[in-house]
Amino acid sequence: MRVLVTGAAGKLGSHVVAALVGARHEVRATDTRFRADLAVPLRPADLRDEHALYPLLDGCDALVHLGNHPNPFAGPSFQRLLAENTSMNANAFTVALDVGVRHIVFASTIQVMLASDGTRANPARMPYLPLDAHAPADPGLNPYALSKHFGEELLRVAARERPELCATVLRYPMLVAEWFEQRLAQSGGRLSSDALHLGEATAHLSFADGARLIVKVLERPRAGYRQYFPAQTLRITNLGVRGIVERFYPHVRRHVPLEHMTSLIDLEDLARDLDFAPSTHHEVELLEP
Repeated sequence: MRVLVTGAAGKLGSHVVAALVGARHEVRATDTRFRADLAVPLRPADLRDEHALYPLLDGCDALVHLGNHPNPFAGPSFQRLLAENTSMNANAFTVALDVGVRHIVFASTIQVMLASDGTRANPARMPYLPLDAHAPADPGLNPYALSKHFGEELLRVAARERPELCATVLRYPMLVAEWFEQRLAQSGGRLSSDALHLGEATAHLSFADGARLIVKVLERPRAGYRQYFPAQTLRITNLGVRGIVERFYPHVRRHVPLEHMTSLIDLEDLARDLDFAPSTHHEVELLEP
């Protein structure tokens, strides 16, 4: 399969390029920032210019769109970040449809589901537990989340209008690399509640797992619109799932009885559709106040 990866110079993008090359796909890579150490040559392009995308996508079977400002604080202002990310998403998806690309994978975010300014979501605003990809959009006034929500909706409509299109949205949580393991090691595996990202159900995923999932999505195409939440929670050894819910999420609606809840995140769709589960797990002990 010939695949264009946007945002290829980023942390997730470089992992995705390497994973696709390792799976013997033909990869084109683009970003505004050049780096020479990717698994394939990088073709610099500005996604805000739709004309730059036509030659990159021409002849491609799939688009993996990762190329956005990467968080709510990356742009020069709220307005510019929202406008530029939205422009990148509209250009990438529209050009892909114009040239006949049949497979689109879009890196969205957990922040679409959890209203916040991108710094710290309120645990009380969690829509329900276990959290999954079907939670309703609630981006708040978060320009990053709003731009991702626009991208999701554009793909949803495109898949309805083009029944042959395989459109997959991945609502990624916080993506972590070696620094996360180092932080846990330095703390002796003990963290305070302030460090647990409780407003996001302690959701996280490694870059390697995030890239491995994209390969699985492309190799198991399904026509229509699909939305997934690939994440795992921290295992808090001195509380357990029941203790976490009772202490931090007492008023959050539950989709299953507490005694049957084994995780704060439901990965059933990913296991069923893509045979995917995170490969790394982290245990911590909660520091009592």
